[in-house]
Amino acid sequence: MARNQKSRSTSKSRSSGRIGSQSRTGKTTSSSKNTRNNRRSSKSSLSQKKQISLNDKLVLYLNDALSMENASMQRLQSRIKQTRLQDSKQQMEHHLEETKEQQNRLRQVISNLDGKPTKDKAQLPIPSAPKSLMNILKRHMTSAEIELKGTKEDAVVENAEIVFYDMLIQLVHKFEVEGEAVSVLTQTLDEEKSMAEWIRSNTPVMLTQLWADIEASITKKEIDEEKQVQ
Repeated sequence: MARNQKSRSTSKSRSSGRIGSQSRTGKTTSSSKNTRNNRRSSKSSLSQKKQISLNDKLVLYLNDALSMENASMQRLQSRIKQTRLQDSKQQMEHHLEETKEQQNRLRQVISNLDGKPTKDKAQLPIPSAPKSLMNILKRHMTSAEIELKGTKEDAVVENAEIVFYDMLIQLVHKFEVEGEAVSVLTQTLDEEKSMAEWIRSNTPVMLTQLWADIEASITKKEIDEEKQVQ
């Protein structure tokens, strides 16, 4: 009798173990399904977030360009006050007026696409020396060298804008959008190319005008040694 009870008890224990195991397996399977469903839902949601109308996408790109011109406008105003070279001042004043027109054209195209023109300013791609080197440069840099540094930065910004507008025009062509947007971007690209070319071709003249001040900051001994080496 005791054996039969023991046997039944053992049997119940095994049965209960199997049920528990099945229960755990069921929970695990259910959990796995939920995880897969959540992943699918997440991917679907991500896909929906990435989807945007062609019109809205174009407005984003054009506002990106406008934010760059907003920043360029501010920089040009600062550079006009800073420069001591009359030719450079006149050219930058001319480009400032071009930039105002570039802003206005972009705002008009964005508005025509039912978009809202941005007032934000982009971060312009201006190179900066390492802090340790910059500290030394600042101690020894003449006003003439500061002028050249500004011109170098002008060239970097203008050439960056050329790459930007060239790529943007190609993107718009891929969108198969013709007309107003393309003509506006092409006109701006031509103006940026013209400004970059002016900087390149006038650099020798600037150096000639500024060299006396730079040379004066170098000790006579160093100049004599340099001439002997040459």
